[in-house]
Amino acid sequence: MWNDLEEYILKLAIENSEKTGKKTKIVEIGVGKFQTISKNLSKNENIDLIMTDIDPANEDIVKDDVFNPDMHIYEGADILFSIRPPGELQEAIMKIRDEVNATLIIKPLFNEDLNIKTQKMKLKNYNRASFYIYEK
Repeated sequence: MWNDLEEYILKLAIENSEKTGKKTKIVEIGVGKFQTISKNLSKNENIDLIMTDIDPANEDIVKDDVFNPDMHIYEGADILFSIRPPGELQEAIMKIRDEVNATLIIKPLFNEDLNIKTQKMKLKNYNRASFYIYEK
């Protein structure tokens, strides 16, 4: 499942780079300690990746609070994604998405629905991965 989500994000990033002729800026919001997808994405030469969290686990992660975000981090982002964000963070993540006009991918917990009050997010099934997406 994680490989499929990573593959989908990579596919979007490569398509974006080919269309724009520049690196795709991706920001993972609330990375926590599960950094496998971000670490793998960051190896691609077409991707400029930033990981954020309120409590960074290491020096590779930028400290940021989605309720009071440093919008400089997100400026120019093409793709935002968040894996298993708590429901109370999801509306704040959507506000960041709306401000920067990026594609947003949220992978909730297996049995959890989104806590976003808009109809913008669509359920996407890609191979064995299920997630919500709002494409710009």
